[in-house]
Amino acid sequence: MWEELIVYRQLDKKDINPTFKKFGKLLNTLVEDYSIEQTYSVLKLYRYVNELEQAIFIEKRAGTYDLTVRTTIKPLNFYRHHKFTMVNIVPLGNIMNNYRRSFYPLTQEWSDLADFLARKIKGEIEHYFEQYNSYDKIIKRRKDIEPKDFAYESKYDLLIYAAAKTKEKSLLINYIDKWLNEPIRRVNQVEYLNPSSNPADTAIILKRIKALAQVGNFTAIETELANINL
Repeated sequence: MWEELIVYRQLDKKDINPTFKKFGKLLNTLVEDYSIEQTYSVLKLYRYVNELEQAIFIEKRAGTYDLTVRTTIKPLNFYRHHKFTMVNIVPLGNIMNNYRRSFYPLTQEWSDLADFLARKIKGEIEHYFEQYNSYDKIIKRRKDIEPKDFAYESKYDLLIYAAAKTKEKSLLINYIDKWLNEPIRRVNQVEYLNPSSNPADTAIILKRIKALAQVGNFTAIETELANINL
């Protein structure tokens, strides 16, 4: 078993990319309920549950043999054209209560590592996903999701959508205000596919949704959300 190994055999540099591709294919066969998207440096395993995308991102870190493993949960309508955009990022180490367990070396023991991560996906990760597998659960556990500081990535996208879907007027307005007032927003550091059309201005959309929330027009909000083109 991978976790019992003491010494790893390093790959030749020329073998890293083809090994990463084989690693992704094997991992996907070990977790049958997930679909796969993969580039030369990012592997995404994902599934759809209750209008949510639950995903595991495995990113090959530049200049090293290390893989970074993180989970994300995002609404299907948000960033629909950006398959590799990450929202509500939680490193695997956080889920396992072991920060160092978010990083794994890609070595000649890559098949053992795939087996190890498959077991983690079927165990700890799916238990985590189950806690947030509906908008009602997300709102109920919102304090666990709300950012504690001005992090690099925003969790408010998920909270805004959950508040809208559950018709929580005051929460929706509050989360939109938080989103609009964030001092820094950025394109996520992982690669993403080019959108098939020009992305919408998120701030403009959220301001419209806020105005609709203030008068309690959730029917119109549903229409706005359905037409989002991010």
